[in-house]
Amino acid sequence: MNISIRILDRHELGLVREVADVVWPVTFRNILSQEQIAYMMNMMYAPEVMDREYDSGISFYGVFDGERPIGYLVLGPCDGHLGTAKLHKCYLLPEFHGRGIGSMMLSKAKSYALEAGYSRLRLNVNRHNEKAIRAYLRNGFATVETVDNPIGNGFFMNDYVMEVAL
Repeated sequence: MNISIRILDRHELGLVREVADVVWPVTFRNILSQEQIAYMMNMMYAPEVMDREYDSGISFYGVFDGERPIGYLVLGPCDGHLGTAKLHKCYLLPEFHGRGIGSMMLSKAKSYALEAGYSRLRLNVNRHNEKAIRAYLRNGFATVETVDNPIGNGFFMNDYVMEVAL
């Protein structure tokens, strides 16, 4: 394994969608309906959505095994929380789980946020995504609130908000 993490240019944002197309159905198949997964994929990974986020200053990082994209991080400011960065997305192909790569990704996200001048890193995680919750807890995050965010079409994101001091 030759794992690296680097910032993506605008023309590479499609790599994020390629990995998401594999990761999302596996991650959420026992948590969300197929309809909600499809709705959220379009809501978050449509090219125009990612372009708009990129233009607004949100940073996209690719995780690679050699040249192969195997994961991604999406990081930016956390609205309404001065000094806090938001880890919008953190996903890794299932075949790479259990190798310490997720912890490496979270460590990099913390470093990137600290380098950008933030003192805290915050994220939302589905309340039923037990594997991710355990990973975040192992990496120093703590639950700070429970939220139910309506996202349209009658769907909700039922999340824990987790945070770590940098």
